[in-house]
Amino acid sequence: MSNKSFLFCLTLSLTLLILSCVKEPEFSTTPAISFESIQKITKTSNDGFGGKTKIDSIIMSIRFEDGDGDLGITAAEMKENAKYKDFRNFEVDVLLKKNGKYVPVLFSPKIGGLINFQLRPDQKPGPIEGSISYSTQFVYAFYKGYSPLFTEFNDTLKFQIYIKDKAFQQSNTIETEPVIIFQK
Repeated sequence: MSNKSFLFCLTLSLTLLILSCVKEPEFSTTPAISFESIQKITKTSNDGFGGKTKIDSIIMSIRFEDGDGDLGITAAEMKENAKYKDFRNFEVDVLLKKNGKYVPVLFSPKIGGLINFQLRPDQKPGPIEGSISYSTQFVYAFYKGYSPLFTEFNDTLKFQIYIKDKAFQQSNTIETEPVIIFQK
């Protein structure tokens, strides 16, 4: 065997040995999240009354990990099991800065919703990790309709986020960095 063939076989053997030693990560079966980013995109749109209005889209991104991979739910799973009738697995609380302190702003319905897809394509139990982004909008023309706490311009918001898995195990709650909406 030539030196090149020997080196190739040795390299291939070592690569296969290293790849076979990669272990799946070990995470808790209770989901865990961490803050990744928050972004505001302001755009202009028709206000429905013949004029224009500005809209602030807030995009919140979190990192997640879950040991048994039971995050996300399909429409079929929700339909099959009555325990998921009003299930929401991505919850967002809004905090508004007033007089230097953050106070909760209550929305009805609450901001958030569903991670309505399987995060493990094979649907087998096992650890998963990744990022999820959620977007919500604040429309300048209707700012007073959100809450009497909002002012006309330059409100500072933070968001508290948690997720739940199909076993109703709730993650830790994270808080985003502040973002200013309704800027002139």
